[in-house]
Amino acid sequence: MATRLDSALSDYLKQIKQYPLLTAEEERELGGRIRAASESEELLARGEISLDEHEQLQLRAAEARDRMIQANLRLVISVAKNFRNRGLPMEDLVNEGNVGLVYAVDRFDPAVGSRFSTYASYWIDQAIRRAVQSASQMIHIPSYLMEQIGHMRLALRELEEQLHRPPTINELAAHMSISARKAGAITQAIRACACPTQAMTSDDGTSIIESLPDVDAPTPHEAVFNESDADFVGNLLSRITDREAQVLKMRYGLSNRTGKPMTLKEIGAAVGLTRERVRQIEKEAKRKLEEYVKEYI
Repeated sequence: MATRLDSALSDYLKQIKQYPLLTAEEERELGGRIRAASESEELLARGEISLDEHEQLQLRAAEARDRMIQANLRLVISVAKNFRNRGLPMEDLVNEGNVGLVYAVDRFDPAVGSRFSTYASYWIDQAIRRAVQSASQMIHIPSYLMEQIGHMRLALRELEEQLHRPPTINELAAHMSISARKAGAITQAIRACACPTQAMTSDDGTSIIESLPDVDAPTPHEAVFNESDADFVGNLLSRITDREAQVLKMRYGLSNRTGKPMTLKEIGAAVGLTRERVRQIEKEAKRKLEEYVKEYI
């Protein structure tokens, strides 16, 4: 499998080398075409350009966009190499980086004066970084739920100051103007999901990871929700097959006393499957768990 992937990547590199790199002047000229097209809708609405002129601007922008993307595909490879051995194969890293490249092309402003490669490197890096972080999570948490997690953390703090004790689920729900079931589900999702420690902050600017319970020291809201956690996790695991559950437990260190996560290769050797098949099973299990969390909430 690795040989086939390496071969495919090698063929891809040969293909993209045919596209010449751009000079600074060419970047400014192509970037100008793209920005002119993005502004043409408003000009057309005001009657400052004709429909034919609008279509010409769009056509020139499409050609410029293709040229800028093609000329910078090698930049994506260069950035993607920095994320090797982080849980995603190189092919996936390149695909995610290309998404970031397209985003950068559509938003590049040549008037700023910087080279496009400098601007694009940031967006390529961010696109790949998000994919790597998402792949490291047991369950992907949607952005709307992350916002609710931040609100719950603030609610817990406010109620503890007012009541001088840990709040109940009903008290939390009333304070946040949500149902008791939803309040419980949000907290259970926090405890059941492995949230990344970077790039996630609540409304008060603090890291979301700070809202998670400390496994070494019980927190006030841990006492409130402790009884229902086992049921929630049990329901989660009932949604996937025994093999999928086994793979996830081994992948995240839940199947041994040391708590050490196993690599895809180690899991494959333990259960008699290829590394790629283990990766597919893990991906499918995560999808099922994510669907259940959305359904429950």
